Order: sequence, then structure tokens, then C-alpha cells
Amino acid sequence: MEPVLILLMMLAGVSHAFFPVGETKCNATQNTSLCAVTLGGSVNIQLMTNAIGYQLRCKKQLPTGAINIFSLRKEKVTIQEPYENRTEFFINNGTLKITKVERNDSAQYTVDVHENGFFVKTIYFKLDVQENILHILIPVVSAVGVLLIVVVCCCVCRKVRRRKKSGKQLRKSTLNSAVSELT
Repeated sequence: MEPVLILLMMLAGVSHAFFPVGETKCNATQNTSLCAVTLGGSVNIQLMTNAIGYQLRCKKQLPTGAINIFSLRKEKVTIQEPYENRTEFFINNGTLKITKVERNDSAQYTVDVHENGFFVKTIYFKLDVQENILHILIPVVSAVGVLLIVVVCCCVCRKVRRRKKSGKQLRKSTLNSAVSELT
């Protein structure tokens, strides 16, 4: 049974290599946008066409209050700690990229836009992180397939043993018949 479990774990790992989590693109340049992204994947959110000359502050809205995600000031992007290693903001095309999306990234976000110290607008978008059904389905189907192969192999082996056993008995009885005829 242990080799079967090892094989199942290997198949689950291989499925991730053949079916990588995708990259989602969303456009939040309209008033309010909903962006559905796959857990573990990455998302590119178009906030504006060009952020050069603007000051931005992106916040994630939580029931307990808002937390800062990134800010742009004097063409310098500052990304806050929880998002630091998996978030980028591209000034030249106004795109926010989040990689390795986590469940707790699901939330309403706001981006306050200022120009020359004056408030211009607030951009709203909602990020909805969804489970990737392929990453659940493929290991399950692989496990069922492996179990099916094991059952078929066991049945074939049992049949072969029965035939060998019945063949030996047939030869033995034939040999006994031949010996009794000779005597």
C-alpha cells in the first residue's frame, strides 16, 4: 500500500507541472470592477493607463479597517510588508501585479489618486480568489486511476495463478491416468 501512496503523491505533484495556475488580467479603469483570480495564480489589475506624475495609495478594505498595500509618490513605489515579495506596480502602464494569490487576498480595494497634491479620484476593485478545480480534480482522478490499475493487476495475477494451478492439476491427473493405464 505504501508504494501506491507514494505514486499518488508523485502524480499530484506532476499534475501541478502540467497544469500550472494561470495569470488573470482585470481592468479596473471603470468605476468599480470585480476581478476573479485563481488561488496560487497571479493577477494583473489595470488601474490606469499611465501613473507617471500621480500619487497613489492602494488600500485593502477589511472589517477592522483598511491596510496599505502600496503607495506611489515621486515615481517611487513602496510596497507594504505582507505584499512585498509578491506585488509589483508598473508606473508606465498603471498595472498592479499580485503573484501567488492567497485566500485572504479576497477583499474590496481602493486606490486614491492625487495629482499635484489635489485629489483626482478613487478607483475601486474587488478581488475574488477562487479555488482551482483542476488542482483538486486531477489528483483525485489520478488516485482513482491508480487504484483501478492496481485492482486490474490483482485480478489478472489471480487469474494467472488459477490457470497455472489448474494446469498443474490437469497434468498431474493426466500423468496419474497414464501411469494407471500402464500398470
